[in-house]
Amino acid sequence: MYINNDQFKERRIRAVKEDIRKGGSELSRSALEDLKEYANTCDAQSPADLKSELLDLAMQMQLARPSMAVLWNVMQRWIERLAAMPEDAMENARQFAMEQAGALQQSSVQAGKAIVQALSPQIPPGSVILTHSYSTTVLAILETMQTADCKVIMTEARPGVEGRRLARALSELKIETTYIAEAQLGCFISAADVVLLGADSVLEDGTVVNKAGTYLVALAAKDHDVPVFVAAESFKHSHRRADEIELEEIAGDELQLPAIDFVQPRNIYFDITPARLVSCWVDENGARTDFTNESKAMPAGFLQDAINKRKNRG
Repeated sequence: MYINNDQFKERRIRAVKEDIRKGGSELSRSALEDLKEYANTCDAQSPADLKSELLDLAMQMQLARPSMAVLWNVMQRWIERLAAMPEDAMENARQFAMEQAGALQQSSVQAGKAIVQALSPQIPPGSVILTHSYSTTVLAILETMQTADCKVIMTEARPGVEGRRLARALSELKIETTYIAEAQLGCFISAADVVLLGADSVLEDGTVVNKAGTYLVALAAKDHDVPVFVAAESFKHSHRRADEIELEEIAGDELQLPAIDFVQPRNIYFDITPARLVSCWVDENGARTDFTNESKAMPAGFLQDAINKRKNRG
């Protein structure tokens, strides 16, 4: 039943660091699954030893992906819940830790569903939706558009090319999709009615940390008056400022640049999009067009109004 603790932690931390395909919510739920497994199989002599091992793994996971507030926040919530872990028997302690991780997984899933339920009815039939990279929340919204005659313009999201994962999913849904490189944004942004994005972090002023290229998408959208909606559960909210964010950089080998004297490849995976380029933030509590306000339920026609304003200006 029991595992080698150090080897397990090393493998799981490495997996979290190297997983460049999953979005923040998906990765955090996967990390919680790892914690459930470790709670069940960790080699510990007492509930106190078990708690120490679990806290160590959770804190290492917090530091594994500095650009993802959701991973830090979810791990922190689980760490706080461990304070109430029973100390009378190992079986009870293990069960408690697993139940708390499962409850947080469910909270994240429910938050995503609430965003989908709030935003999907707002998208007018026949809309053209532009999105970037891969977001489980955005995909869930697009899944509801199957019968709405909506079309999607999506980026490949190089490096990493997460767009291919979304493209396959949209193909299975039979949603008409145009797949482009980010370099073609200027050619296609004017055809979009709305930009719909996920996020890895939403900072204290509404600034968005997301896959590199998001800033370019938002700039292009701003120049063409296309509204930018960011769908991100509140687990992704961070009290940090933009100048406190560490943007993760992956090895330049992924860019497949042959060795050239005096040329150094850079492969930064995330960028920062200022709040001024975001039209609306949507979380499980509703929406806001000014991040200093609290989220509120979206009135009927909320997104249609944003689209109409753009068309009227045009």
